Amino acid sequence: MEFKIYPSIMKVFSAFLLLFSIQVFACGWSESAETTRLALFRAERINNVKLRPFCYSADYYMSVKEGKNADQIRNCKEWQAKLGSQISVDDIYEILYNTESEKFENASKSKVLQNVFKDNSFIEALVLPKNKLFFEYISLAKKIEYNNLGGNKWESWDEIQTNYYDETPKAKAVISNFKKKLQSTKDAFLIKRYAFLLLRYDFYNNGTSKEIEELYQKYFTSKDNSILNPWAMHYFAMSIEDQALRNYYLSKVFVSCDEKAFAVMLNFDDKIIEETLKYAKNDFEKGIILALKCMRNPAPALKDLKEIQQLIPQSEYFSFLVGREINKLEDWIFTPKYTQGAPSVVFETSDWYLDYEKAKKENEIKDYAYLNELKGYLISIQFQAVGEQKDFYNTAIAQLCFINDEIDLGKQYSDKISSNANASIQLQKHIQLALIALKQGDISDEKTKQILFESFIAIEDIVENDATLFKSMYSLYRIASKQYFDKNDAATAGLLFLKSENKKTNSDNFDGYYDYYSNQYYYYYIGYFERFAKEKDIDNLIALIQKEDKTPFEKYICSGTTYQDINAYKDVKGTLAFRNNNLELAQKTFDEIPKEFYEKTYEFKSYLNENPFIPKVLVYGTKERKYDYKFNKADFVATLIKLKKQNTAESNLKLAHAYYNVSSVGNAWMMTTYGLSSGEYGYADFVFGGNRVDQEVKFQNGNFYNLEMARQYYQKVLQLAKNKEIKAMASLMIFECDLTKHYSFAKPYEENPKPFIAGIEIKNFLTIYKNTKTYQQYNCPMLEQFIK
Repeated sequence: MEFKIYPSIMKVFSAFLLLFSIQVFACGWSESAETTRLALFRAERINNVKLRPFCYSADYYMSVKEGKNADQIRNCKEWQAKLGSQISVDDIYEILYNTESEKFENASKSKVLQNVFKDNSFIEALVLPKNKLFFEYISLAKKIEYNNLGGNKWESWDEIQTNYYDETPKAKAVISNFKKKLQSTKDAFLIKRYAFLLLRYDFYNNGTSKEIEELYQKYFTSKDNSILNPWAMHYFAMSIEDQALRNYYLSKVFVSCDEKAFAVMLNFDDKIIEETLKYAKNDFEKGIILALKCMRNPAPALKDLKEIQQLIPQSEYFSFLVGREINKLEDWIFTPKYTQGAPSVVFETSDWYLDYEKAKKENEIKDYAYLNELKGYLISIQFQAVGEQKDFYNTAIAQLCFINDEIDLGKQYSDKISSNANASIQLQKHIQLALIALKQGDISDEKTKQILFESFIAIEDIVENDATLFKSMYSLYRIASKQYFDKNDAATAGLLFLKSENKKTNSDNFDGYYDYYSNQYYYYYIGYFERFAKEKDIDNLIALIQKEDKTPFEKYICSGTTYQDINAYKDVKGTLAFRNNNLELAQKTFDEIPKEFYEKTYEFKSYLNENPFIPKVLVYGTKERKYDYKFNKADFVATLIKLKKQNTAESNLKLAHAYYNVSSVGNAWMMTTYGLSSGEYGYADFVFGGNRVDQEVKFQNGNFYNLEMARQYYQKVLQLAKNKEIKAMASLMIFECDLTKHYSFAKPYEENPKPFIAGIEIKNFLTIYKNTKTYQQYNCPMLEQFIK
């Protein structure tokens, strides 16, 4: 299978400053590839939590929300087993891992431990005379932690740092103390722990690999299943100079504990796999070594999967890698299909910059070919699986079928999933039921909508306990939105799109730390509709929002996705009608909106405050630019309708001025759009999709950027007018229209830009009409250059 290649398209950001009020955007904002990546498949084997950071991701590693450290819990249980079952594991965890060393030391010195840690069963046990030696160990370990002589938490490890220990007399005294303790202690439980502290100290303090190996071999090779054994093995592995042998021991650490999995992945060298395999003693060890290599491969990896399956066929590590391949295919196929971008992970070569669409189509062919190859392989080995592995294979094959639009075949495998499958596989079945409904059902039918609602709710219930599922919800709602849009139901499509956006921001931020839309900003609720809806769609949307007896599906898609004031959607409808030159519908719609709405909402008051019948470009000819005009959308459109009916030179001049001002360079551009873009691609385009400029260039028959309608009316003025003042104004403004059109999409750094050639109108203005008051007021010395 060939590597997939996509061109890397660099786009210039637009400053859509009005569309979002978040300050971070002002510095140039875009969504990360991982944020926009689609991923529906989240089925996993039980106890696969430690593998989640190594799921397929556009980032180096997948971000996951951390719970209590499983290894630390194991350590707490060892303490419980030693000191008595009456001690709560949570109490032990609180002291060992949540209590600052300074707080513990101060309480210990002041002999108020039981007061400071009231009702803590671990403290109550430690202060008993019979447990004096255990208390001394805890106290010493906390001193080491306090003096920064080890990792962030004692009996644990977060990240390897060189020069972590210092050589102050105080530090040496503490270290000397626990060396003596190791030599004098008789209790095996404490001996192992003092030995671990010493091994770790030797590692960080540039101890020789021989010393570390001796400690490891003497104290940590027993079969007592202590969590300290793999922790110590990790330090031992990292002290080995032989890279292949180090790899081998790291692979053993990887399967022995959770806490070191990430550290193993950081330090495992996947360039020397053959050398590492020579140390493996059995198929399981070989399979793990190959699996570690595969977990770092963003490209198709079926060849490696087949080899791993031969070695560890029932292993959860193999299942994990299968899920990883499915996520790759979802990214390669779904992300370009349902978002505006390429897959989140791309392989770049300059050969593909020339024709992106060609590259996209060629890669799509490869992707589907690889999908069918992977699906065929899984079907061929499915009969070998038993128990949880069999359920996993069934849901995996079903997912591949759904990606490939083989709905009937996918349903067959989804139906084979047992009723006692684990929660993640059951969740995947809910996702697949939703996909079946979307692909096979009549999505306008209430029964289909009820099936979708039940699937959505089932996923929502589970996501409360697993925030990583937000990614699946974002992806499912995005696909559902596209299905409804393709069925010409933009109202439902838009609300599902916003559901998807809500989940997308959550998937990128498990703790709610950075939610772009927490302020419920105005444009967020209307952006999709003003871009993709038609006037009738807005009618349907308003009817749905105002419907009193909503179905469960309707209540669900409206929850958290609608603006509190229905007039916001009426304004969108009026704006769409105005863009489409349906002035009667625009006037009627705007007239339904209270004036107070524009006074208090969005930025209307700030940007619709000038006389729309005085061209903005001519402000240099006025004494003072005023911003106190009482702009009313309904009245403005009604005036345009009236002026059209009059059809005089004067009325057409006012019309021309009005259409100039509702363009991108006018003072009333907010009649036509909700924000001005300053480049080819804006951050709102990343959110809502579509290139904003591509749409705006079509507004009002090309008037928004090219001033087509304004120019037509100015031309009409020249034909009808007999008054030189009016002719002078029309001539000047035709020149301004032509100049604006020429430079609308000019490339500022183009080597040989096409020169602007002015028409006869500016020459007439400077010659024939030089005695008019209009000339006297608006003549500018720079205009002379255009007639030379």
